[in-house]
Amino acid sequence: MESKIIQGDCIDEMQQMEENSVDLIVTDPPYFLPANHYQTRKQFSRNFGDLGILEHFFKDVFKEMVRVLKSTGRIYIFCDGQSYPLFYYHLYPYCKSVRPLIWDKKTSINGYSWRHQHEIIIFAEMPEAKPIPSGDGDILRYSAVKVNDRKHPAEKPVELLRRFIEKSTEENDIVLDCFAGCGSVMEACIQCNRKYIMIEKELSYFKLIEERAKTQTQIATQSVLSERIIAIKRESSGDSPNPPTADFS
Repeated sequence: MESKIIQGDCIDEMQQMEENSVDLIVTDPPYFLPANHYQTRKQFSRNFGDLGILEHFFKDVFKEMVRVLKSTGRIYIFCDGQSYPLFYYHLYPYCKSVRPLIWDKKTSINGYSWRHQHEIIIFAEMPEAKPIPSGDGDILRYSAVKVNDRKHPAEKPVELLRRFIEKSTEENDIVLDCFAGCGSVMEACIQCNRKYIMIEKELSYFKLIEERAKTQTQIATQSVLSERIIAIKRESSGDSPNPPTADFS
């Protein structure tokens, strides 16, 4: 399968994908706040039912995610303290393990009382996912993308995304991001030599992903060629009477 960048609704596009066709899902959905209808003269108490709009949407999203994901696959989804219970609830019936990872951004940002310094990543494993031998802890310390450098308001650092991809897939495996944003997961896939499916609804970000794909593919190609040239030079410096020639086709 070739890598794909798709402009469209995530549920509609996933419904057209084959079952058990993806090795890993890494995505960052719009986990916005619940509906706020309390700004009236009459006071209404907050309740979990306010998540109803989100619940309906994400129920369908997660249903399609687990359908297209292989039974050996894994999921990384960015969320926060308010969306985590909702995401957990919809992943739990399908996965053998659902747990939080903590992304420590190293520096606190806006807020009061306790300033914001972390994000939660919900990590889920499908029933046949094999254990990964590792001594890694579940707190990941990576600096956030600087505000002035961001192409998307919720842009995530490529280094962090690479950590997930390299840990949970092999080369040429397929990674899905159904809320692709500006394509940071795609860039991480290109750097790790993984195939990808990017789905983004907003046309402006879709075009940005296309341009980013061209740039990153050129960089990756140049890197591979440079490594091959170095290897050829090393072999040519030996005693072989017939030194190898480079084939860049």
